[in-house]
Amino acid sequence: MKQFCKLLVFLVVIFQVLSCDKKKTDTAIKKFESNKTSDKAAIVKVNNEVDDFSFPVDSTLQVKILRTEVFHNDEVEQNFDKKVWFGLFKKDNVYTLSQTQVFIKSVNDPIVDENEEDKTGWEITTSIKDTCIVLIEKKPYLSNREVWNIKVPANLADNEDFEFNYKNIEYTLFAFVKKRKERVDSEWIEVSDYSLYLRAYENGKETKTLLVAKKNIDERFIEIVFAGDIDGDGKLDLIIDTSNHYNVSRPTLYLSKPASEEKKIIKPVGVFTTVGC
Repeated sequence: MKQFCKLLVFLVVIFQVLSCDKKKTDTAIKKFESNKTSDKAAIVKVNNEVDDFSFPVDSTLQVKILRTEVFHNDEVEQNFDKKVWFGLFKKDNVYTLSQTQVFIKSVNDPIVDENEEDKTGWEITTSIKDTCIVLIEKKPYLSNREVWNIKVPANLADNEDFEFNYKNIEYTLFAFVKKRKERVDSEWIEVSDYSLYLRAYENGKETKTLLVAKKNIDERFIEIVFAGDIDGDGKLDLIIDTSNHYNVSRPTLYLSKPASEEKKIIKPVGVFTTVGC
């Protein structure tokens, strides 16, 4: 069983990395952004033209992020304890961004290790004991401060949208998804072609950005983990678990400040992919 888990850990990570490439993703996004038809027609067109379309692509996201937990050996880079980290912490419903020490300890991995004496896993902890939402490697736009957050739905299904105002900017989160019965006589619903978008109205101008697109959904729905101003520019940032597989966790960091250089409202910059058994 443990050998099987080792193999599964390796295969899942490789599959997710190779499921698409940047060229196909860029092509699909350009096709979507240039399409003048309705939102729904546009994403159907994209998914039909690029069968393995998936966004974002992990390999293109360069900002290192991390979580506090026990992870498999190959999920934590060896130099992570040498980096300077900022943590997004929560205490009594108040979120703060604070520079913190990160400790990486070799521990037993109960899923992979053959014996209790083996220690191939890594336990990540911080010097700050509040609940850690995510750790982000030090960047010029990060500083110690309170982070103003806003509650948004964790999941959005087909034809659902959520409108809200954040720091005088009108935002809308909306999603499309294809659903069909597994069989005519079955109650089981298959979900595919999921896409999540963010629309912003600022100074009379509308901007729309693709956040997540997955061709297939395997018993795991895209989840919005956090919404608030992480990079300090007064605009919305997001943390979204972009995993579409029940055995994979993929918290992905979306920031507005790096996106402004590309005249976008937000862009994915970092991801931390881990698997269970």
